[in-house]
Amino acid sequence: ILGEIVSLLPTKEGARTQTLASRWSHLWRTAPLNLDCRDLPADDDGILLGAFLSAHEGPVHRLCLPSRHLRDRAAAVDGWLRSPTLDNLQALEFYLDTPVRYGSFMHSPPASIFRFSSTLRAATIAQCHIPDNAVEMLRFPQLQKLELVEAKISEGSLASLITSGCPALESLLLKTCGSFHIRGLRINSPTLKFIGVFSMFVELIIEDAPSLERLLHIILHVKMRLTVTSAPKLEMLGYISEYADSKMTFGSTSIQDLRIDSLTTVVRTIKTLAIHSNFNLHMVIDLMRCFPCLENLYMKVMLLISIYVLVSSFSFDLVGSSEVVDVSYLFRFRNLQQG
Repeated sequence: ILGEIVSLLPTKEGARTQTLASRWSHLWRTAPLNLDCRDLPADDDGILLGAFLSAHEGPVHRLCLPSRHLRDRAAAVDGWLRSPTLDNLQALEFYLDTPVRYGSFMHSPPASIFRFSSTLRAATIAQCHIPDNAVEMLRFPQLQKLELVEAKISEGSLASLITSGCPALESLLLKTCGSFHIRGLRINSPTLKFIGVFSMFVELIIEDAPSLERLLHIILHVKMRLTVTSAPKLEMLGYISEYADSKMTFGSTSIQDLRIDSLTTVVRTIKTLAIHSNFNLHMVIDLMRCFPCLENLYMKVMLLISIYVLVSSFSFDLVGSSEVVDVSYLFRFRNLQQG
């Protein structure tokens, strides 16, 4: 039990348990660890990490490194990843800890990550270039969660990575706010349950996703084209924006900027919907004709009123049918800062 407690502690606190009592002194050296460089002094994280990996006698299940090490300490990173202590690594994260330098040379993930193909279940790749020839070799049959943050990858390679490189993938997060935008992506995955997009997407096509339950597009003021051909379990969808010249298509039903262009079939699977709009209740009620089984509707409203910003959050609970709507309002005012 003590070993499990130590394995759950942050890296620095886990190492300090050796000083608590004599019976604790050996626990940290043999307990399964979660090594996170965010818990270490930034100037010495490389030295301390190397010491941890060489001294630790137990396994490391999770390793988190700043992506800048791929640029500044590429050889050291490759050496760390080849440590026998990481033989059963389950989660690997290269996280952003410095501002993204667009236009600068981006390093690729080290070849040593391939050795975790049979054990890795979660991966975060930040500020890296993933070339097409590397994607052809990537095979992570156990990977369930993948996050790509400011990563440069071609659309074809990304689709291949989802479809064949990670056949057990359940969660996909794509975050690119700078110059590395995916202009179009087709999703064909029997296992994906969640897709989160924080990017300047132009077109996202869900061709065949029988397990998909949640689809979230986080950036509000961005043009988005979403086509859903087959996602029979999709229950949560958002944000749909009124302001970004966005269009959604479900089969032959089309919605343009929250206005119904064509309603030939309804989407009965959606139970939670998030939209970004002005307070146009008639348009919202009309939109709900597309989603007759809706249970929760979240609306984000931004209105400038005199020197105040009004941020409104609306929750619509549908009881039985779309004709019975219980609307609750939460208003929060704050002064508009003078710039």
